[in-house]
Amino acid sequence: MKQSTLFPQSRIRFLNNALLIDNEILVLSDTHIGFEEHIIEKGIFPNIQLKEILSDLNEIFEKLGREKIVLKKIIVNGDLKHEFGGISDSEWREVLELLDYLSKRCEEIILIKGNHDNILAPIAKKKKVRLENYYTYKDICFMHGDRMYNNTLTNKDVKTLVLGHLHPAINLSDKYKKEKYKCFLKGNWKKKQIIVLPSFSNISFGYDLNSLLDKNDKGFLIVPAKTLKTFDVLIYNKKEDKIYDFDVLKRLSKQTAI
Repeated sequence: MKQSTLFPQSRIRFLNNALLIDNEILVLSDTHIGFEEHIIEKGIFPNIQLKEILSDLNEIFEKLGREKIVLKKIIVNGDLKHEFGGISDSEWREVLELLDYLSKRCEEIILIKGNHDNILAPIAKKKKVRLENYYTYKDICFMHGDRMYNNTLTNKDVKTLVLGHLHPAINLSDKYKKEKYKCFLKGNWKKKQIIVLPSFSNISFGYDLNSLLDKNDKGFLIVPAKTLKTFDVLIYNKKEDKIYDFDVLKRLSKQTAI
């Protein structure tokens, strides 16, 4: 394990399960507002999803406030909501609350459409926020990751793709315990640098990459599983405010102790 030197410090920084870019853009992904309603019906969880998302965001904004960083944009990189074919009452209410919260902390919100965001336009229209299939800022392109937009690959000015969708997490173990950690993935594909974000929700903790990559590649993410195995697994240490590189996934998944 080593501290990652992924980017020059001034460009891209890890904050909890989000990215800060050029000290002016905050990027998070896969909040899945409304997922809790589905599992509450089965008596599994209390009503805590939005409360925990806001608590995690408060930590980030308190840190930004101490550093006197003022955001220009916040990008939600897909799957803001959970229901595929509609908008439940709780989704409508809680997504509006989240957007109100974010709008007070930046100049502009950009929503990237994810595969769960089929009926997101009414919310975006009501709050007058941008809804895009993808968004390019300088040499970085943000897209959810469930489908590819070809001009992003042919655009030579785009050097980095930031994706969500996968909800990456990894089980690390030693002879005493086994723990699951949300993680970022970083690697190269199609001559682009790729960063895959973890989910920004404690209800949807993440898919264990060890088990996911043991399965046949069904094209879940635009980046093939075979390529994902070559990516670095990066875990953010909140107490130290540092990102650590835990090795390439295909080697890490074979280790029995870290």
